[in-house]
Amino acid sequence: MKRDAKIAAMVPQNIAQQGSFAAAVNPSSPPIKFVDGAGKITGFTPELVTAAGKMMGLDVVMKQTSFDALIPGLEARRFDVILTINDLADRREKTDFIDYLKTGTAILGAASLPQDEVTPKKLCGLSVGYVRGNVQQDLVAAADKRCADAGAKPVTGTAFQDINAAILAVQSGQIDTAWGDAPSISYNAEKNPSRYKELYREISGPYGVGVNKQDTELRDALRAALRKCVENGIYQKLLEDYGLTDYALTDMSLNKGPADDHA
Repeated sequence: MKRDAKIAAMVPQNIAQQGSFAAAVNPSSPPIKFVDGAGKITGFTPELVTAAGKMMGLDVVMKQTSFDALIPGLEARRFDVILTINDLADRREKTDFIDYLKTGTAILGAASLPQDEVTPKKLCGLSVGYVRGNVQQDLVAAADKRCADAGAKPVTGTAFQDINAAILAVQSGQIDTAWGDAPSISYNAEKNPSRYKELYREISGPYGVGVNKQDTELRDALRAALRKCVENGIYQKLLEDYGLTDYALTDMSLNKGPADDHA
């Protein structure tokens, strides 16, 4: 990957001088972001942002953190950008999002679960795992309220630090289902069909790379580099490598997530 002089000239001076920027990631959602066998953070998003960084003339330093520490860390300036987080209205108050991938929501169950389809309106009486602080937390609460209003059995929600922990809880029989972002749920169901099945999927989105609203120069430089990755075919190749062609979002738009966080 070669440095693009025009894009590199857009990089703010302080970051250009240090030669790198810090990207926070919770690498717990393969194939989007995960830790490989050698202990390296990789996946679709880390590879894409690393490629964009090279065009900017910069190294990208991946900083592992928990999901619920991403936005607070960005606001506290511990990180320069945050990777792979839903672009939602309440998050846009202090964070700009470069939207680079569709996401959505999906429900996974054990292969042995009697039901082959479980929509958000059919969760009554089931236990559901989700990632603490992610959009599914509110979706589980809304599902439970619907069941209560209908006089049906409640939805038992359990928060986990990451989606892998929720999926392992499904495997062990601790919970019935895991409700998470669609790319990761689909990946696990397709990779391990003897263990899991996808019960529900709705593609929507988008995922964004988050940048502090005050860092407009860094945001614009990174956005230009990501667009260049689309133009030169790097983006498409990564989509194909990671089985994510259904989730392509090539405009790299700013802040185009839903106006309503529960949409």
